[in-house]
Amino acid sequence: MKNILLLLLFCVLISCKNEKSSNTYSYNLKASEIIKSFVLDSDVKYNAFYLYTFSDDKGKEYLTFLNYRTNQILFYDLETTDFLFKLNLNSEGPHGVVQPTGLYVKDLNHIYVSSYVYSGLMRVDTTCHIIQKIPYGITSKGYNVLPSYTPSSHPYIAPVIIDKKIYITQNAIDRFHPIVDTPLSVVIDTVQKSCEDLPLTYGILTEKELAIKDPRFSRVFNGKEFIYSFYVSEDIVVTSVDHSEVKKISVKSKYLDSPIVKQEVSERGPQLNLELARYGDLIYDPYREVYYRFVYPKTTLEDNIRWWGKSVYGRKKFSVIILNKDFQIIGETLFPESIYNSYVFFVHKDGLYISRDYQMIYGQSEDYMTFELFNLVKEDFSLYISIYRKTNVQVYV
Repeated sequence: MKNILLLLLFCVLISCKNEKSSNTYSYNLKASEIIKSFVLDSDVKYNAFYLYTFSDDKGKEYLTFLNYRTNQILFYDLETTDFLFKLNLNSEGPHGVVQPTGLYVKDLNHIYVSSYVYSGLMRVDTTCHIIQKIPYGITSKGYNVLPSYTPSSHPYIAPVIIDKKIYITQNAIDRFHPIVDTPLSVVIDTVQKSCEDLPLTYGILTEKELAIKDPRFSRVFNGKEFIYSFYVSEDIVVTSVDHSEVKKISVKSKYLDSPIVKQEVSERGPQLNLELARYGDLIYDPYREVYYRFVYPKTTLEDNIRWWGKSVYGRKKFSVIILNKDFQIIGETLFPESIYNSYVFFVHKDGLYISRDYQMIYGQSEDYMTFELFNLVKEDFSLYISIYRKTNVQVYV
């Protein structure tokens, strides 16, 4: 019995030490079996990239997403999952939004869309009238702000609005601007109608990371800091609002050795891209003051499936690192394979909801968007330590 307890305690102590935690708790994301299913119209194509949740001034909660194929924005009741209404964006005329490329909804008074044919953001009201156009323009340093696929929810790079200024991200496109000099974000003053690039650039990546030619990242704002998570780096980057203060913090997964692996150029490109080891989106949970960083260990996919266009359904294998408010790792949960779509999620007061729609790869019906609630739980190992102390066996760590 003592030998068993000795082995158990040793594992617990090593685990606690590795988690960089100052106490004897380890956190996990636990499936609750609470499911939310949202019925999709027959003309709605399943789409993971432009989905957001928000509340109105009465506390009613909404889930919304862009059906870019039909120029529609759909709204659902987040609590009941009932369909509420849709906005049919005009495709021509003075209020036309031609080929929308992105959506961000802060609330019903702040609905922003982007378009292939307009270099900026357009704010629309619930009658589908464009009430404000926000051009990207050129900064005072001469940087030509690039039209991007923001606002998008994957990668998670939603605009951030602070005091009538909008902070948007920039893509790294070397034919327009040297990548190492391209700013990660720019800030648009909606009152002065001016734009400035922020000092942090893609040069924050190492030479090896830049050589992979996959500079994608996600970005979140916690109310006082921006946090960037590059897909090819184990580090996250934390900055002040003006990006003058920058620090790198290592957030390494125990399931991933290195994300610095370059994709091969071949006919199997889409499949190989979904097999490569990478880090993913980092999101902030303000209700529990933690961060979740998605991780994609190297995996192998079936060869009998045509993988073109399948990336919308997420990755077969993934884990989620849990960080506390000081960016210390306090846990990591490995999810069962081929069930969840890690590209589609939202944080709620109840917990973290993750899509269960990976199965659509295998021909499952696309009539629903389905999410499962995961609760952040802590396991108290002090009970094992207390029991072990009664055995009178000494352990030195």
